[in-house]
Amino acid sequence: MRYYPVFLDIRGKRCAVVGGGKVAERKALGLLSAGALVSVISPRLTVRLKGLALAGKVEHISRRFEKGCLKGAAIVIAASDSKDVNAAVFKEAARRGIPVNTVDDPALCSFIVPSAIERGDLTIAISTGGKAPALAKRVREYLEKIIGMEYALFTEIIGAARNNLLKRGVNRVKKERVINALIDSPLLDLIRANDRTKIDALLKNLLGEGFSSSPASDMRGQAPIKAKK
Repeated sequence: MRYYPVFLDIRGKRCAVVGGGKVAERKALGLLSAGALVSVISPRLTVRLKGLALAGKVEHISRRFEKGCLKGAAIVIAASDSKDVNAAVFKEAARRGIPVNTVDDPALCSFIVPSAIERGDLTIAISTGGKAPALAKRVREYLEKIIGMEYALFTEIIGAARNNLLKRGVNRVKKERVINALIDSPLLDLIRANDRTKIDALLKNLLGEGFSSSPASDMRGQAPIKAKK
């Protein structure tokens, strides 16, 4: 395997996107969803990117790429429609030691962006090492049919249970036993069925009093209910 899989925390960090077309737009939106401070470097922008810039959601550097544009960036996405510009971005990023991804050109990448499924805090990344993006997409589409939004709440409840056990000072062996019991329980099916009564009974049985699901709204679909102490 050529690449080392890793998830980066880019919240509050400047990330640069070079290019202003549809691909650049998609990359900028992905960075924004991860909490990045996004700078888009391009003389022209898509309508949506213009709207984001006017709303102050992204910084628009309205000029062609030149040296110095990447200063202070945590990561860089080269999404220009010019191979020469993308090559210059890669060279400048490499000189500054900034991780860089060039769209559709693995040779000009120090990292690649996987095809991903997101279900709340559960993220599943699929990669073919840049060799077959269409295959990664097909695998993602297959898994999306199997792993629904119920996994978002499933993950949230397990995470809340783990934090609860840690705060109570439960030893590692018992903590792992309880978490594994929760994962192996009918909880996922109960979430799919939107059966709060049985969910609360299951949580009480495994975790004790004071731990239940919130009656915010329907558990199916967006899985907005949070487990609480």
